[in-house]
Amino acid sequence: MEPAEMSKKRVQPWIEAAVHLSLCFAVGALAALVPLVATGAPSAANIRASFIGPFNNAQRAVAAAAAPPPAPDLGLLLIVTVTRADGGMEQDASLVRLAHTLRHVAPPLLWIVVGAENRTATARAVRVLRGTGVMFRHLTYDARNSTDAGAGDEVDHQRDVAMSHIERHRLNGVVHFAGASSIYDLRFFQELRQTRGFAAWPVATISPAEQKITEKGPTCNSSQITGWYSKDSSTNGTERTSTSPDAVDTSASNRNSSSEPLKINISGIGFRSSILWDSGRSFVGRNSSAGASTQDFIQIVHQMALEGENKLKGVTSDCSESQIMLWHLDMPRFTLIPEEQETQQQQSIVVTGER
Repeated sequence: MEPAEMSKKRVQPWIEAAVHLSLCFAVGALAALVPLVATGAPSAANIRASFIGPFNNAQRAVAAAAAPPPAPDLGLLLIVTVTRADGGMEQDASLVRLAHTLRHVAPPLLWIVVGAENRTATARAVRVLRGTGVMFRHLTYDARNSTDAGAGDEVDHQRDVAMSHIERHRLNGVVHFAGASSIYDLRFFQELRQTRGFAAWPVATISPAEQKITEKGPTCNSSQITGWYSKDSSTNGTERTSTSPDAVDTSASNRNSSSEPLKINISGIGFRSSILWDSGRSFVGRNSSAGASTQDFIQIVHQMALEGENKLKGVTSDCSESQIMLWHLDMPRFTLIPEEQETQQQQSIVVTGER
């Protein structure tokens, strides 16, 4: 057999196999297009979807499983703290302790600290605040306008400065006045974030010098505040006042019943800051140099709390007196004696002893 004929016989089976595979592919492609032709003219998008649809659905399922759940909207907490220019290291320690508590609170949180215009005191406070790791704003006020005011009036003025700042910058959140010496249960801040209008809670004040504990807080019915109570451990007496004519307390522990409203601890009240600009009336005194106007806001807050406006709610939801999550440590203020004066006192004591 000639070489040419042998090569033709070798190539012929490959050609037949290629033709056979081509015919099979063409028949399969036509069979896939028959449903599309039956429903209408096929488009490029339909053909593409018919091929990648299953894979696309699988990719979407994987992406949905990998995506983290949406974070809950916690809302901004506005914590207001006032400081003294002569607080010294005692105040620094209180601020650091409070800062360590606030660091454990879920963000967002803004700590507004107010102090007098004093270069040394401001630098000291800012240095302490920067080392806490808490987002803060330090505000100052002119203390010369408060020289004739009492300590309580000056503190109210400092809080008024913070409220003016919140109103000016439209900081929408829940406002709470926190003392530098306050001690918290972290659950308190979770409850505080649920505030929609006004809220109140019990506060326990511990006075080591007087060796007593005073509790002040709201009484309520299904979280609706109906009155206020004040309990003194030194006398074992409880004083109550009611904002509802139907809420009558017949407890035997009531030592005194008075129609006069109780003075509420401002740290036991929280509210939505939006009332400062949505209420239609000015809560904050505009003239900071006027003695009376600087207290308008605090007075209105007390009035609204006592009258039960804006559907005042209790924290926690059951408004139980046993659910105290905020303590105020009333520590006596220590005055450092200059070294020369201390030496003179020691010499005087020695001379008196020799006589």
